[in-house]
Amino acid sequence: MIRDFFTVNWRAKLASLFVATAVWYLINSYLQQQNQKRFPIPGTAKPVETSPAIDIGPLGPPVPGSN
Repeated sequence: MIRDFFTVNWRAKLASLFVATAVWYLINSYLQQQNQKRFPIPGTAKPVETSPAIDIGPLGPPVPGSN
């Protein structure tokens, strides 16, 4: 009885075991990638240092007579 369980349709059982293992591997690798992408929780991130502001002057067209 147990012998028949392993010997009857053994190729199909082996193929299904391979497919199940492949699906598990793909899902596991996808979940591992999701764990590596960690987004900061609001209010806990450190401020990003920025370069000093550059004065670029007025942004409108020049007006004659004004300095």
